[in-house]
Amino acid sequence: MVEGNYDNCAIQVTDSEGNTSEPLQVPSFKVDFSVPELSQVGDFKVQGRNVEMEIKASEAGSLVYSGNCSGDLQHMNQGKSELTISFPGDGQYSDCELTLSDSSGNTSEPLPLGTVRIDATPPVLAEIKPVPKMIHTNRPSYSFKTSKSGTLRFSGKCRGNVDKAVVGINHIALLTAEPGVYDDCKMTLTDSSNNQSQPLKISPFMVVGGQS
Repeated sequence: MVEGNYDNCAIQVTDSEGNTSEPLQVPSFKVDFSVPELSQVGDFKVQGRNVEMEIKASEAGSLVYSGNCSGDLQHMNQGKSELTISFPGDGQYSDCELTLSDSSGNTSEPLPLGTVRIDATPPVLAEIKPVPKMIHTNRPSYSFKTSKSGTLRFSGKCRGNVDKAVVGINHIALLTAEPGVYDDCKMTLTDSSNNQSQPLKISPFMVVGGQS
């Protein structure tokens, strides 16, 4: 038989005496030997512990996920579909694959995601050496510790002389515009995976006249 839909098949039996039965109509059926094709469209995007991506299928079918991952799309139609693949935690994963099975039981070749790096842990900031409560300089020294490298952002009346920080203890200067009390200064750090720390409140201090 060749591939296609069959809806007019019937069976008749003739015995040794030449008597022929009434036709037995066979329910319609489909012959399909074609293996589905599954491919990735463009690059995937890592968001937290999820990967967002688009895939393309040559025919409709059921998706099966293998490896240390799971997905939100269980059945897809022919053409392009968007899906989100989830991973259990931070780390590097290289065993996640997708296969597509059609209604005839034909299964595609596995579609591997390749190596996926998951980092959904926000940085943690801690004050190490606060500014003295009363100072005579508009560039007081300040020390803090961070669990991850990243980009700094300051809020309140003071700014930093740098916008990057590395893992461990960092020594920076705080920039103040004029004498007065600085009690609203905060800083946050965003890492390379776009995870943002909780704001670190900088201990209040006062800049008095005679700045240097």
